[in-house]
Amino acid sequence: MDVNKIIGILNENYLKEIEELKNENGVILLKFFLEFDEVVLSAARSYANEESDYESESPEWFREYYIPYLYEYGNDEVLDIIEEVIEEFEISGEVMAFQMDLSNYESMQFMALFTENDDEIVIEDIAKDFII
Repeated sequence: MDVNKIIGILNENYLKEIEELKNENGVILLKFFLEFDEVVLSAARSYANEESDYESESPEWFREYYIPYLYEYGNDEVLDIIEEVIEEFEISGEVMAFQMDLSNYESMQFMALFTENDDEIVIEDIAKDFII
C-alpha cells in the first residue's frame, strides 16, 4: 500500500492540507479538508432560503439548514473519493467526518483509515490519539 499514491488520488480530487498521521503495520491514517467552492456554498444558501422559515443567516438558519446541507454534500463527495481509493488499490478503508460549526463552514475536516487486510480495525480507535 503506497501512501504517496493514495495521497495523489486525494490531491487529484481537490482535497486540501492532506496530512499523514499514521503509517505502520499496514495501517494508514490521513487527515484532510474538503473546501467548498462558491457553487456549493451558493447551493447551500439557496436550499436554506427555500426550505427554512428562519431569517436568512440567523444562527438557526445556519445550524438547521445551511450547515447540514454542506455536511451531507461533503460526506457524499469524500465517500466517493475514498471508495475510488479502495477499489483502485483493493484495500479496506473507512472515513470519519468532523462536525461543522458557525465559526468555519467553508471547509470540512475528515480522517480516512486505510488497511491492507480486513481486520476489524475501527477508525475511531486509531484516530482518538490524533483528535484534539
